[in-house]
Amino acid sequence: MKKYLLNVTYFFAIIIFMFSLITFITDRGLRKSEFGNLKEWNDIFDKKIHPDIVIQGSSRAWVQFNTNIIDSTLHADSYNMGMDGTPFDVQYVKFKLYMQNCSYPKMILQNVDWDTMDKNTPVFQKYQLLPYLSNSIFEKQLLKNNIISNSDIYLPFLKYAGEPQAIKVGFSESFGIHHFISLKHHGFLGVQENWDDTNFEKRQKGGNIHWHRNKEVEKLFIDFLVDCHMKRIKVVLVFAPFYYKLAYLIEDFDGLKTYYRDIAKKNNAVFLDFSLDSMSYSKNNFHNASHLNKIGADVFTLKLVNKLKEMDSLKSTK
Repeated sequence: MKKYLLNVTYFFAIIIFMFSLITFITDRGLRKSEFGNLKEWNDIFDKKIHPDIVIQGSSRAWVQFNTNIIDSTLHADSYNMGMDGTPFDVQYVKFKLYMQNCSYPKMILQNVDWDTMDKNTPVFQKYQLLPYLSNSIFEKQLLKNNIISNSDIYLPFLKYAGEPQAIKVGFSESFGIHHFISLKHHGFLGVQENWDDTNFEKRQKGGNIHWHRNKEVEKLFIDFLVDCHMKRIKVVLVFAPFYYKLAYLIEDFDGLKTYYRDIAKKNNAVFLDFSLDSMSYSKNNFHNASHLNKIGADVFTLKLVNKLKEMDSLKSTK
């Protein structure tokens, strides 16, 4: 019996060692990769960025706010921290990490949408958070906001379970097989695609879009606005354009815009509404109903910066 227990112990020890080694190699590789959103995370952890203007939001931020145009038109330095499929809870953790590691920006352009205040469960593209759990402050922030689970902390050798692509990228980077290079400029990458009806047809078949206000996420959002005000950072809430027919699917769309207008007014922020801008009525500006293509992103960003130039508060960023 004793020998059997020893054999079982050795077996599990070997398994844990193998998974731990895989995790170590994956962590090491992802920390130097530019795959997906990793370059932006690594830039923050390595304290490499100190922009005047930071852009936050989901995919409707990083593919629509052109940092090239912002920089050249406003004579400022901007950085886009937008992430795919992330409501504000994950964005907030990234914001807190940025504020700890980098110099404070003078302005934050926060894209807001119908899903900004949703709770992110499960987390989309969770792999991008996992290489940095050795940072105790970051780990505690993720755990506090229920973005990672206790198993990610107490069973770290299993954190990449179900993330085969992340393991592949990590191994490729660790052993010099392939280095993934980001094509983004300061976090922005325009989509070089024309309108595709397929996406909108799926949207229509999926029924109406319900927007929710998760109380925990809403509190984080207000904490963010208060924190920025105390640090003298101007926050501009931006509702970026979408294809106009999408508005028919959003329940109480006027109420959604009123909500953001009110929350901005109560918390010393500015709300700029481009949701149904004139460019929303041309498919030439979009590759799907909710995302501008590169042509549309350029037009929108120029409209945005021209509006920002009218704001006295922007003079301090020049």
